[in-house]
Amino acid sequence: MASQLQTTITERPLLATAGFLGVVFATIAYQDYRHYCSLGPHGLSPDFWGWYTQLKMTRMSRKDVTVPAPYDIDTVAGPHDKEHFLPQDAARALKWRPGNKAPQIPNFVAPQRQTSDIASEKMKQAMYTYLDTLVASHSSVLQTQKSVLEGPVPAVGVKGFASLPDAEKPDVYRPTRGEIIHIHPPDGSTHLIMSLADQKSVIETGWGRRHRLSGGGRLPWGYTFAYAPRNDMEFEVWKTLVGAAVEFFLANMGTLADGK
Repeated sequence: MASQLQTTITERPLLATAGFLGVVFATIAYQDYRHYCSLGPHGLSPDFWGWYTQLKMTRMSRKDVTVPAPYDIDTVAGPHDKEHFLPQDAARALKWRPGNKAPQIPNFVAPQRQTSDIASEKMKQAMYTYLDTLVASHSSVLQTQKSVLEGPVPAVGVKGFASLPDAEKPDVYRPTRGEIIHIHPPDGSTHLIMSLADQKSVIETGWGRRHRLSGGGRLPWGYTFAYAPRNDMEFEVWKTLVGAAVEFFLANMGTLADGK
């Protein structure tokens, strides 16, 4: 066997090189697939076909997720995208995320998760409770639900979005079928739709990044990934981010109600 391999390498070097590269590629792909399957529940199936589907999505995804959306493109912005909904005192208090270092985030298009600096179970329960409180405060227009994007994860959506007349559906929430916020149970990170101005603050102060499909046609530019809070101070920051996403939503609904 060894002599046959040596003969192949000597007499057919291109074939031998191709075989070697094929083995290397298969090994890397298998490790990537195993990593994908380890990330917990999300919108794609936790198997080969889910992994392959997200791989195909790379054709429409972006890698500049730590760069704010391009404000010089007028067609990106809706009626409130360039407004700040983060309270000004809260925006100043954001400063830089302690340590100024982002958590580890695998480069999958989906799911988008962090694998370091994850939230504790106690923290995640506090986050779920806070979402319930927000919805209770705006029960006429918001509802708690399971995510329509990522499956069995806690989410907040526009109340009765599917049954609303098209004229009453803000364009920014159409790609997510009315979903505004959801939390990822494995790590405590959060996806939320923010104004571009608020998303810019989040990115520049190190509290989050964009989704790879934001601006790629599948998701709005303001679709934001907020890092998991690790302590009480970061939980307060997280609450201001979620609150800003809700205020952005209310502004969009108000625009429609006013007929503007």
